Amino acid sequence: MTRSQYIRAALVSLPMLALALSAVRTSAAPEPLRIGAILSYSGPSAPLGLPQVNALKLAETQVNAHGGVNGRPIHFEIVDDEAKPDVASQLATQQIASGVAAIICGTRVDTTNAVARITAQAGMLQIILTPTISTWRAKNGAVSKTIFEAQASDELEAKAVLAYGKSKLGVKKIAIIHDANFFGTSGADIATDVAKAASIDVLGNEAYASDATDFTPQIQKLMATNPDAIVLWGATTTPALVTKAMRTLGFTKPVLASGGVDSDAFLKIAGPASANVYAAGSLSKQHPTPEQKAFVALYEKTYNIPAVPFAAQAWDATAILVAALKGTGGKTDGKTLADWLEKGVAIPASQATFRFSPSDHNGETNESVHIIVPQNGEWTDAK
Repeated sequence: MTRSQYIRAALVSLPMLALALSAVRTSAAPEPLRIGAILSYSGPSAPLGLPQVNALKLAETQVNAHGGVNGRPIHFEIVDDEAKPDVASQLATQQIASGVAAIICGTRVDTTNAVARITAQAGMLQIILTPTISTWRAKNGAVSKTIFEAQASDELEAKAVLAYGKSKLGVKKIAIIHDANFFGTSGADIATDVAKAASIDVLGNEAYASDATDFTPQIQKLMATNPDAIVLWGATTTPALVTKAMRTLGFTKPVLASGGVDSDAFLKIAGPASANVYAAGSLSKQHPTPEQKAFVALYEKTYNIPAVPFAAQAWDATAILVAALKGTGGKTDGKTLADWLEKGVAIPASQATFRFSPSDHNGETNESVHIIVPQNGEWTDAK
């Protein structure tokens, strides 16, 4: 063979070699299932969003170490919405256009709702990490087909803390103080409805700005009504400041709080003022399930920090999504995934065993919520 003939033969062989190598790469490394994750890990909600980021990264590693989904690895495309609903909407539009299989969002109610409007229109599955039931269920009972919740709803939390207050603490009348944002306002409305259904009188309702530092006028108005307890509905660190202000102003009676206070940050800021606070918790402190125990041990070993409920929410969102993807054989259209979830297949996770239905996209029961109290600087199960 002459030199020119050799070169021509080599050039003809290159495309065939490229195809062969491509086939080898395809069989050796299937394309990952890309999942969008829009979280608030900068700005005021960073204390909630950062544990969620940690949990998703850990979940991705664990799922892929155990074979992925039907032989395909998963990959979370995690982006920061900066705690801004408009940014969250833009990110959702971009992720849907890029071809993600589903979206996990979000850390805050306002960003979650902003994304829900986008995913519902696109027919894409969204797993939400916030407790606000109105994100997926309208007042008339209509359910958003493709939106599912990965933590106990605010309705379950309100039922739990008020039932405990009535049965264990003798609470017959309450006043409510809450964050003026959507999370706080919605939670306060639900707590009002739950209280009335339980024959507990609601004597007052006051709101505070998320970034407020003085709560004196609101607390004094509520104290003047002489409630047996004050219901506190908020998240991040502001509720701790509210609690300190209550104690400073002389309110020593029970405070019944949402799950948004279940963090070490609340206890550190509130300090001794946290005594006589009873909160809704999604993780049992003394009697964890095997799933919770495994998650907490892995998370704390990996990051050397406590596993907080916000991390558990993201971990469980992954469990729900992976179960649906496996159950549908890897199909990613929102309706197919939603149809499978609505069958009520049990999905064991760290906070609960989720069982969804066409009318219930929360999938948890009253037993999923644990009442917790501060003890020696830590949250513990209430007796």
